[in-house]
Amino acid sequence: MKDLGVKVRTHSHAHTHLFSLGLPQANRAKIFKDLTMDQGFFTSKDFLPMVATASKPGMCSCRSALPELRGVVIVLGAGDTAFDCATSALRCGARRVFVCFRKGFTNIRAVPEEMELAKEERCEFLPFLSPRQVLLKAGRVAGLEFCRTEQSEDGEWLEDEEQTVRLKADYIISAFGSMLDDPQVAEALAPVKLNRWGTPDISTDTMQTSEPWVFAGGDIAGLANTTVESVNDGKQASWHMHRYIQSLHGQAVSAVPKLPLFYSAIDAVDISVEVCGIHFPNPFGLASAPPTTSCAMIRRAFEQGWGFALTKTFGLDKDLVTNVSPRIVRGTTSGPLFGPGQSSFLNIELISEKTAAYWCQGVAELKKDFPNNVVISSIMCSFNKSDWTEIAKMAEASGADALELNLSCPHGMGERGMGLACGQVCSVRSAYF
Repeated sequence: MKDLGVKVRTHSHAHTHLFSLGLPQANRAKIFKDLTMDQGFFTSKDFLPMVATASKPGMCSCRSALPELRGVVIVLGAGDTAFDCATSALRCGARRVFVCFRKGFTNIRAVPEEMELAKEERCEFLPFLSPRQVLLKAGRVAGLEFCRTEQSEDGEWLEDEEQTVRLKADYIISAFGSMLDDPQVAEALAPVKLNRWGTPDISTDTMQTSEPWVFAGGDIAGLANTTVESVNDGKQASWHMHRYIQSLHGQAVSAVPKLPLFYSAIDAVDISVEVCGIHFPNPFGLASAPPTTSCAMIRRAFEQGWGFALTKTFGLDKDLVTNVSPRIVRGTTSGPLFGPGQSSFLNIELISEKTAAYWCQGVAELKKDFPNNVVISSIMCSFNKSDWTEIAKMAEASGADALELNLSCPHGMGERGMGLACGQVCSVRSAYF
């Protein structure tokens, strides 16, 4: 962002500058307003950081013990966070854990893996319950009273005050979402129209609020359940911000999102080169190695801006191989060095497992789709002039810009009379080429 010219100002009040925020406060229902951890009440934002700090000491230099729970714990919520709290409570000493939520099992927002883990650890699930009143004894949590919830025909979830149930408990963990209740932030959001949950009303198509110059997404928009969805909100909003700013200057922009390209003076610099009469759009290319194992990989490289590529070395069908362990390994060119200080990588593959016909067809397709990019066919044969002639003519006919003749590359195939084994014989080289 800074490279593009964005100015970042920190330690500023929200009401004076553009800002981004989520829902930093835990969603505490009114019945939990004055309860504390000493009384046996936690929010997920209290409880999980304490568990993480104690169980993962490598995260910070602090040393702390796990929260000590006992007896029965009630966890409120049906998301990933709630199930995380439930399993963590068991590990902190709870004898029994009830996970209570307002809706049914078909409305659980958590991923199936989280729910299955809670099942395996013997957590109890109680649906259709909404917390109504905390039961206290000697100033500590002693239980929780719920009322039954039902879904109306129009889809609304309603609380039936006539159907109640009480559960005894030693601890309550509230994990049913986050909220924004900082009065300074609420004031800073004015005059943006807020809904009944205290978050901005937005257009789900443009992520625009009631104020056309204010856009929102992620937690504060109340739409995203995952980080991926929040990121997507940002991408969607960025396009419509672009549209809005351009409209202020009389420019029309498509409603279909398409991230704009950036242009700078560097784009005007010509870095093309010419070698042996072949014009390379730039000097960046891929050698004949695992990164060019297939034509699809070369295609992706060209799409990302690479100027040229050599095919994985191929031969005739009679010389096909199977690469038992195809990969690049860490190596060294400066002595027996090991560990992160190694200075190079080594290719331990043999030649391509794909046929010459595959590569010739692939090269023809690449040249058709990327006429300005350079494709070099890497070929190799044994001590046989007719073989070299046959494969060279095939590669030339496919439209390759040049041929790489493997007369000095070992390829681990010296025992088959190919590569280096062929190139070491001067009479062979002079007679064939």
